[in-house]
Amino acid sequence: MKINWFYIRMLVLVVLTLGLVAFTHKRNANRKVKEVQINFEAGANLFVTAESVDKLLIQNGKPIEGQYKEILDLKDLEDKLDAHAMIADADVYMTLDGVVGATVKQRKPLARVQTQTPFYIDEEGKTMPLSSNYSARVPLVTGVSQEQVKEVYPLLKYIQEDKVLATQVVGISRFKNGDYSLTLRVLDYDVVIGKIEQLSSKFSNYKAFYQKAIKDNSLEVYKSVDLRFKGQVVGTKK
Repeated sequence: MKINWFYIRMLVLVVLTLGLVAFTHKRNANRKVKEVQINFEAGANLFVTAESVDKLLIQNGKPIEGQYKEILDLKDLEDKLDAHAMIADADVYMTLDGVVGATVKQRKPLARVQTQTPFYIDEEGKTMPLSSNYSARVPLVTGVSQEQVKEVYPLLKYIQEDKVLATQVVGISRFKNGDYSLTLRVLDYDVVIGKIEQLSSKFSNYKAFYQKAIKDNSLEVYKSVDLRFKGQVVGTKK
């Protein structure tokens, strides 16, 4: 009977490979987490600190540093971070050398709403609580309830995306009839915009008025600028 050494060698090679893989897997699983590294997107760590994030990275009731890699549930750790009121998104991963990393994106507020319990409105139009670590320099909104956040959000977004308005607007007020007005940083007049509609047209008219008033050196004579009328800017002098 002729022995087929080729198949025997292949079988031995497969067994050795499987054994090596199993050994490597077991050895890797028995390694412990040696370090936790926390990174904030764009280098910012304002509303939530690295210490706060580290306290959320727990498993089985204790910090993950020193625990076996095999028992870690990275998805569970990500969910804990994502559930934090100040975190927009988190990515938790593990390197081959036993380092657990967490990359954190914090929520970005567009405005602070002054109510009995103040809150922020973030860049996605959602409410977020104030932080004990940091106070954002954003426009202050008055007269708006949590139920009216969706109404005011398009205005906040428009202001944020406009370089001129983003630097000028420091306050936004809502009146009982649903009209809005803006308070500016250095100019001593309010800008009445009425309902939050046709914002592009209204602010284009305002910028034309603003440029003309600069040329005329007349900005300081106005106490209010009204944009509610189609195609017009009505300035009321002091």
